[in-house]
Amino acid sequence: MPKPDDRQRLLFGVMLAVSVWGSIIALGAFLFGLDPATGQVTFAPNVVRGGIVLGFVAIFVGGWALLLRGRKSA
Repeated sequence: MPKPDDRQRLLFGVMLAVSVWGSIIALGAFLFGLDPATGQVTFAPNVVRGGIVLGFVAIFVGGWALLLRGRKSA
């Protein structure tokens, strides 16, 4: 059975990996989009698209962290 410190470190690593993965997805959503004329993916930076993805990732990871914090104090 892993020690509590090892489990905490592993959980932090998973949360960090999800955050990095979400940030990369948000960067891709920011930089590339569909061209309505051709239907192909093109370089078309859009702050709103990237912000929406990054916001949802932040809400997910932040909510996860809050739930873990509540579990420790209970």
